[in-house]
Amino acid sequence: MNAVRRPLLGVVVCVLLLTAHESVLGQETAFDLETTLARLGAQLERRYQQTQRIVSTEMVWVRSFTREMRSNGSARRLEFERRVEWGTSEENGMPSVTVYRDLRSVNGQEPKQGDEDACLTPAATTEDPLSAFLPVRQVEFDFSLGELERIDSRLVARLEYVPVVEGRADVTWDEDCVSISLSGRSRGEVWVDVESGDVLRLDEHLTGQFDFRVPEERALTRPRQITLERDDRSIRYERVTFENPVEMLMLPRSIERSWVLRGGGFVPRYYRRQQFSNHRRFVTDGRLVGVGGAADDVGGQQSEPTTPRREP
Repeated sequence: MNAVRRPLLGVVVCVLLLTAHESVLGQETAFDLETTLARLGAQLERRYQQTQRIVSTEMVWVRSFTREMRSNGSARRLEFERRVEWGTSEENGMPSVTVYRDLRSVNGQEPKQGDEDACLTPAATTEDPLSAFLPVRQVEFDFSLGELERIDSRLVARLEYVPVVEGRADVTWDEDCVSISLSGRSRGEVWVDVESGDVLRLDEHLTGQFDFRVPEERALTRPRQITLERDDRSIRYERVTFENPVEMLMLPRSIERSWVLRGGGFVPRYYRRQQFSNHRRFVTDGRLVGVGGAADDVGGQQSEPTTPRREP
């Protein structure tokens, strides 16, 4: 998403003070939109500084369905090694948080040439979705404060957001695959712990249908008009505790994404699930520490990874 430097709109800077009564939430808690956004941004800055040292295993399942939700073939299973790097964009000097993926297996086998470019395979490099809520980038959205609720014993505010500016649509074709980037055309909700600023969940949906056409050189065997009817994404986060030294981080637990297309000869429904586990931490050059604290030498024989200590 391109950065848009605009003053915060009144909906963001106004003091919208809400009080959750003791009878509903167990204690009286006052908070406002501006404070919640400030805590969210500050916590993300701390999180990205820490998670640059984290390597995780990412499992991905990709499936397609008919409009009647009948399965269109078997699922494709991918395994990646995943890490995050925080830097500054050379293009505009804005904070840049990039996810890097290294494909390790496809359906339990060694990857073959072309597997990384197969349809719906997560890209080798992508922007981390929460980086859009860093303090310097919050001006790109209109925020409103939704309901207050309790999730896993945590007091959570639901922030609704919509981009200030609709960006350029980018449609790229590669053989029979099409990639669609619709910057600024999704609205969403983010669930934020009002005390810590931790993000527990992020949901996004298209603001409206998007129509595009098959290029002329590809239109001989398929209808020209295609409509992207839906593009839904839901990300869940969880607390993971590391040892030596003790450190607790909010890391992604799962991502679910679905698309609905009409026309162009495409199967109409696509679904992708990503699940994260086996988080390891770099402590020195060439050494990894699992969640349980045991160190492994990179390139040597590694010990069995420990199960993450996940907390509500």
